[in-house]
Amino acid sequence: MPPDPALPGPPDRHQLNISSEPALREGQSLPGAAAPFHGACRWLISLDYDGTLRCRTGAPISEAFLRLMDEWRGLGVRWGINTGRALPYLLQDLLPGTPVLPDFICTCERYAYLDRGDGVLIPAARHNEISARANRTLRARLTTPFRQALEGISRSHPQLHWQLDPHDPLSIETPDVPTMDSIMELLTPLLRSFSGVAAQRAGIYMRLSDARFNKGSTLAHIASTWHVPATHLVILGDGHNDIDAFSRFPQAFCAAPRDAHPEVLDYLRRSGGYISRTPGVIEGLRHWHHRYLS
Repeated sequence: MPPDPALPGPPDRHQLNISSEPALREGQSLPGAAAPFHGACRWLISLDYDGTLRCRTGAPISEAFLRLMDEWRGLGVRWGINTGRALPYLLQDLLPGTPVLPDFICTCERYAYLDRGDGVLIPAARHNEISARANRTLRARLTTPFRQALEGISRSHPQLHWQLDPHDPLSIETPDVPTMDSIMELLTPLLRSFSGVAAQRAGIYMRLSDARFNKGSTLAHIASTWHVPATHLVILGDGHNDIDAFSRFPQAFCAAPRDAHPEVLDYLRRSGGYISRTPGVIEGLRHWHHRYLS
C-alpha cells in the first residue's frame, strides 16, 4: 500500500514514467486500454491485487486469468482491480507485462477509474474529489494525535518497529504481519475514540482514512454506474481492507485464496464465503462460474 496522494494536485517526485508515457499520478486517465466490451455488464468481478490477483512469479497477471476473462466476456462479465495501492505504484507493476487493462480500477481503497466505452479508463472525478477532500480534512484533524499515539506505543513497547510514510502522515509500514497485528491491537482503543475513522490495512501496511470511503463504497460506485446488482458481484481478496467490500455486499459471491489473513478466512467462514484450496483467483472464479453460470 503506497502513499495516498491528495486529489487533484500537481506532479511530485513520486511520479513514474512508464515506457514513453508521460508522468502518471492519481486522478488522471490511464495509458493503455481495456479489452473491447459490447452490450450491458451483467456480472462484475472485483479483485484485490497483492496477494490475490497478482502472480508471485512471472507476469503480474497470469495468462490463464486473462484467457478466462476473455472467454467469459461474451457472458457479460467485466472485471477490475480493487487495491490499496496508489495509481502510479500499481501501474508501474501492472503495465509492462499486462496486454490489456482491467475494465475498472479502484486505488487507495477509494479512487475509481472506469472504462468510458472505448477502452480508456478515466477517473470518476466527482467521486474521487469528494473522497480526497474528506481525507484531507481527516489528515488535518488526526496527524498530531496519531503520531502521539505511536510515540506512546514506542515507549511502552520498544520491541515493535514501524516507519511512518513520509508523504502520508496517517500511514505506517511494519517489517512483518505479526508486528502489524500487535500494533493494531494497541491502536484499537484509540481508533474507537476517533469518530468517522477507519483503519485500512493490507498486510504490513496500514493507513487511517475517512470511514465512509473504502473498497466497498468504491465498488458500489462502479456497480451503480454500470447498473450491476449486488447479487451479480464477485469479490475476491485476502486482506483486512477486503472485508469492507465483503460486508458491504453480503449477497455477492465473496472468496479468498487459502493464504489470506486468518481474520479474513474466519470472516468468510462465518458469512458463507468461499475459501480456495489454492493460492490465486482461478479456483474461486471457476467455482463461481460453475455455481452461477453453468
